[in-house]
Amino acid sequence: MAPPIAIKENKLLLVEGADAYYFCIWACQAFGVEGIQVVDFGGIDDLSFYLELLKTLPDYEKVRTIAIARDAEKNPSGAIASIKSSLKRAGLPVASKPFEFKGTKPRVAYLTFPGYKINSKNEITFESGTLEDLCLATIGQDVVMECVEEYLKCLGNSGHKIKHLHKFKVHAYLSGKNEFTGLKIGEAAKAGAWNWDHKKLGPFKNIIRNM
Repeated sequence: MAPPIAIKENKLLLVEGADAYYFCIWACQAFGVEGIQVVDFGGIDDLSFYLELLKTLPDYEKVRTIAIARDAEKNPSGAIASIKSSLKRAGLPVASKPFEFKGTKPRVAYLTFPGYKINSKNEITFESGTLEDLCLATIGQDVVMECVEEYLKCLGNSGHKIKHLHKFKVHAYLSGKNEFTGLKIGEAAKAGAWNWDHKKLGPFKNIIRNM
C-alpha cells in the first residue's frame, strides 16, 4: 500500500499506481482543471485499507469530492464490484455504476480504464483493459501501430509469448516515436503523446471537470 498523504486539496483523485498518478496529474492540466490532488493508493488490493486510512488523516473533514480510478483488467464487472465493496466498507457513498457521482461531503465517483462503449440501442458496456489501452485509443490511425502489430506477430511466430500485452504495445509505440522513446505513460502524457481531445477520453474528462 502507498504511504499516507497530507491532504492539501478538498478534491481527491485516487489512482492505481505510479503510471496512473503521473498520467492524471497531466490530464488535469490538459483539461484546465485546478485544485485536484492526485493520490496513488497503491495496488488494486490496497484500496479498502487506503480509504479507511484516508478518513483518519488530518483535514479529511475538508474533503468535498473523491474520485477513484483503476484498470478494468480482464474483468470489468469484477473491478467495479471490488471498488463498490471498498467504498461500502469505508462507509462512503456508492454510485450504482462507474462515471457517476453520489453523495455529499464527500461526493464520490469511481471509474475504470479504458472506459465504456455505447451500442446502437444506447446500452453501455464497460470495457476490459487498462490505462494503456485508453492511451493507445487516443492516437488514431498511426503507421507506428501497424509496425507494432507486425513486431508482435513476428515475436509470436518466433515462439515469444508476451505476458503484458497492453504494456508491450504502449512502450513499443513510444519507442517508435523519436520524441517519446524511453518515456513512461505519465512522462509521455507530459510530452504530448496522447490526444487529450479524443472522444474516448470524454467520460474521464467529465469526471475530472465535475469534481
